[in-house]
Amino acid sequence: MNGQNADGKSKEIPLTPRDLRVLGALETWGVLGMGQLHGLAAGTVSDEERTRLFFNATGREVYISRLFKRLCKLEAAGLIRGHFFINHHKLFTLAEKGHALLKRRGLARMPGYRDSIEESLVDHELTVAATGLVMTELLNLTVRTERERFQWSSRGGRGPSPERGISDLWIVDHVQPKAIEVEMHQKSEKRYEEIFEAYRRRMPDGGAVLYLTAWPSGVRCILTHAQTFRAPFIYACSLADFRGSAGRAPFESATVEDGPIILAPRGAREALAAR
Repeated sequence: MNGQNADGKSKEIPLTPRDLRVLGALETWGVLGMGQLHGLAAGTVSDEERTRLFFNATGREVYISRLFKRLCKLEAAGLIRGHFFINHHKLFTLAEKGHALLKRRGLARMPGYRDSIEESLVDHELTVAATGLVMTELLNLTVRTERERFQWSSRGGRGPSPERGISDLWIVDHVQPKAIEVEMHQKSEKRYEEIFEAYRRRMPDGGAVLYLTAWPSGVRCILTHAQTFRAPFIYACSLADFRGSAGRAPFESATVEDGPIILAPRGAREALAAR
């Protein structure tokens, strides 16, 4: 019953399509909470409910769900790893055996995987994942994570992409590519000047940087700095508004000339472009 054979090795278990989706999601996002995994498995529920799940707004009822029982079996089989942190329900990362299985089946998207996380990074990493899940699952956007944009070496190391600075997320859009910065805390004015200048040098023509801020005056803070450093490509939205609108809240511009950016689902954007 402990998920191991007599020789102490993890048992092999038959995998379902949902199991493979869990493994693939953990490879992509690095670490996911119980709510996020429930949101991925959710069927016909509203966008608002899935957004709530993607931001891990769940109670202890997740521990009696069928999905949690299945996750425990995947963990016992050595395919995923469970982690506990203060103020969080159980979190999961991919394990070496799980990534090897994705490779064998031709489903792996990266040569490496994340099997641990520092406690100081948990809140930020889960919020980045929540943001990306809303964009990909609800808005049907093509999003690349920070980990996908590292250059992996044959020796197992990795370094930043030479194309540009590494943002938390990157929305692939041939007309207006967008870097996503999930900002949990305010930085110094000098640091924002450095970041904006780095984007100014490396951002493709027509690109924009969208900030999601977690503190009450965050939008005003980012846009004030954008005005000060003459960075019209900077836009900002509060995380609370983004979450409350299932990702459809406007990202405000620092300039009068430019209107807000709204991340409409791909189908809606294509319909508008065809008019």
